Amino acid sequence: MHSVEINQRTPPHPFKPGLLAACLPLLLASCCGSVPSTITQGPVIKSKSASQAALHVIGVYQGQLPENADKRPWWAQCQAAQEAAGKGEPMTPQACQSFFNAGRDQRTIRVNVSDESTPIILGLMSYEAVIWEIKTAPGVVIEKVILAGYHQQRIQGVGDTQVDVYSYDNSPCDRCVQKGRYFYAYERVPVEMEVAAGVRASSFQGNYTGGTYQIFKGMQ
Repeated sequence: MHSVEINQRTPPHPFKPGLLAACLPLLLASCCGSVPSTITQGPVIKSKSASQAALHVIGVYQGQLPENADKRPWWAQCQAAQEAAGKGEPMTPQACQSFFNAGRDQRTIRVNVSDESTPIILGLMSYEAVIWEIKTAPGVVIEKVILAGYHQQRIQGVGDTQVDVYSYDNSPCDRCVQKGRYFYAYERVPVEMEVAAGVRASSFQGNYTGGTYQIFKGMQ
C-alpha cells in the first residue's frame, strides 16, 4: 500500500496596495532615518492691513544738504582747510574724516503728509545717514513708521508713533525699536518693506538724492 504525501500550503494573503502605501513611510524611516523638511511658508503680505492703513514708501541714496552747507566734496573741503591753515603737508585721513562726517550728518529729507482719509504707514529708506523731518496736516494719523537704511537714520515730527528700525548703524530715538536686518532701495519697493509693514505699498517715490516729498489723498 503506497502512502500518499499531501502537501498542505497556506494560501497567500491577498495583495493590498493601500496597506503598502500606509506602511512604506514607516519602513523607510526605520531603515534610513528621518529627513527634516526644508519647506517653509513665506510671509503673508496682505493687500490691506488689519487697520486698513496705507503704506507710502520713500527711498533715497542720500538726503539733501541745507542751503547754507558747503556742498563741495569732503576731500575738497579738507584741501581748502589745509590751504587756509597754511600747512605744507597733507592732512591726515583722520583729520579729513571730520569733513566727511559733517556733511553726512547734515543731510535731511522733508516729508509733508496731508492725507487724512486713512491711517498711514510711512516706509522711509536711505543708504546714507538722514534726518527725516515729518510734517503732518490736521487730522493725519500715522500708525507706524518703518525706518530702513545702512547708516544711521533719525526722525522728527512723528510724536509717540511706533518706529520700527531696519538699519545697519544704530538709529536711536525715543520710540525706535531695532527689528531686523538692514535694507534700502531707491528704484523700487523692496519686498522687505512690504513684509515689515504687512501690507502692499500704495505709493512709492524714489531718488538718488532726496529733498522734499508730499503724501496726499489719492496718490499712487
